[in-house]
Amino acid sequence: MMFSTGYFSDGTKRLLQRHPALPSATTRELAAAFTLAQAEACRQLAALSYPLERIVLELQSGHLDYFREGSDRDRKRSLGKKASYRFAGFAPSHVEEFSQRRGECAAGILSAADFSAWQAEFLFRFTFEMIEQVARRAYPLPSGRPADAGLEPALAAARRLRDQMLDGNLLLVAKVVVSRARFHCGTLCDELFAAGIDGLMISINRYDPAVGHFSTYAMPWIKMAIDRYVAKTRHVIRIPIGMQEKVRRQRRTGENDAGQAEALALLIPEVQSLEEPLPGFADQELRLQDVVADPHTARPLEAAEHADIARILQDRLSQLEPIKQFIIAMRNDIGDAAQLGAQLFREEAALSLARGRAIAAGALKSGDRPARIRRVEAALPVRLPLVEANESLAVAV
Repeated sequence: MMFSTGYFSDGTKRLLQRHPALPSATTRELAAAFTLAQAEACRQLAALSYPLERIVLELQSGHLDYFREGSDRDRKRSLGKKASYRFAGFAPSHVEEFSQRRGECAAGILSAADFSAWQAEFLFRFTFEMIEQVARRAYPLPSGRPADAGLEPALAAARRLRDQMLDGNLLLVAKVVVSRARFHCGTLCDELFAAGIDGLMISINRYDPAVGHFSTYAMPWIKMAIDRYVAKTRHVIRIPIGMQEKVRRQRRTGENDAGQAEALALLIPEVQSLEEPLPGFADQELRLQDVVADPHTARPLEAAEHADIARILQDRLSQLEPIKQFIIAMRNDIGDAAQLGAQLFREEAALSLARGRAIAAGALKSGDRPARIRRVEAALPVRLPLVEANESLAVAV
């Protein structure tokens, strides 16, 4: 997979360099092992029995909200279908099905072993994130029940395989980002890369290794995640993604008439500046800056709270030493750090001046005494006896 990485920041480039692409066969093997690890985790949860019952009770009591994807409402069975049919959230139909099975088990129609096997099959219909949410309800343990040592290793093995697939397909996300960047010129490639990783995670949770190549299956999910992120952040005023898709589809097919075009223009206004009037308002009656919230506007309640907090901190700071006050003011932007620094500088300058004057006074006091000069006599040189030339010559001979 060869492409230019000049679109990304240095941090993203280093991340891509540390995680090379996995071969297709290796990714499929990891996906098969990930599926087996999820099945083992579902069997461990079904053996415990109470985590799924806890989450169903929380849903029925209203402590948890139901969540269901729009295309999943009619998918009651996942047998014989692709892994993309896994549910990403619990629906009321799931709670009704579980309550019915639990009633059959209590009435003796369904044995405990069959009910446990059904729970494992029921949990396997969901994505790994939902399986982890059910596993969190396994703690704290019910009174008198021993801890199960098989659940945590099964979940850890599944997470490790999922992370390996994620790290080995980051270059696939980068390739999709480079191809989609020309359609989203106003968005940084690093932001598109982060959104694409979310789509990659969805595809990993839904991929069935018996279907086909992982890259072929994951690319539409990555593109969808990138396009959804851009659709959410494109406009100053938030417009539902479904409405944006409807407008784009009708503009592309050209099936809308003049009345529909005017209605679509009102739904998605083309405002280029905050000073321009909104569509439907003339003579600058209502501008975009009049309806967009200003995050820098002071709010009375927050201003009063900040003033109280600042007063309390200022009282506590006044009890500390000046040097500590200056350090805290510089690090946390509390109080007047410039004034504290100037005060410390003046104190240090005065102390240095006093020290200098004390040193100068000591030097003048010692200078009144007459200096004693000690004379050192030089040592006499040692004279060696001179040897006559003829004697030295005779000795040499």
